[in-house]
Amino acid sequence: MPVVERTTFIAGRSPAQVLDFCLEGANFPKIFPEPVTPLGALDLDNLRISAGREFSFRHWMWGVIPATWTVVIREVGDRHFIDEMLKGPLRAFRHEHRVEAADGGTLYTDRVTYRALGGALVERLLVNAYMARIFEARHRNMVRLLR
Repeated sequence: MPVVERTTFIAGRSPAQVLDFCLEGANFPKIFPEPVTPLGALDLDNLRISAGREFSFRHWMWGVIPATWTVVIREVGDRHFIDEMLKGPLRAFRHEHRVEAADGGTLYTDRVTYRALGGALVERLLVNAYMARIFEARHRNMVRLLR
């Protein structure tokens, strides 16, 4: 499976502060670089990420292509959480969020493993570059929002 892993230093914030920021549902669309629309009765302002929680949203790929996702939070710990796609635009998607103390701040890591519909050729032609761009932008947004 392809893997995207990106680690960013967030100055002046503890691991607990960074993780808490990520666990607040209201921050999800702020971090994500493309439009996100909650589905059903989901209210992002009242969403706290917790183990076992399932929710659905529409993500507008490249700002114009709607992709509906249903995800479940598989695990939440004091230094990480893991979400996994149940239904969506990929064959598989698993996203680990990790925080680690560093001198003067926190190292925040996203590690995503995925499998595209259409296999390795579609991954090479479209999905790998898309994933790299999305997670690069997520990290820029995290740094900007947590300054």
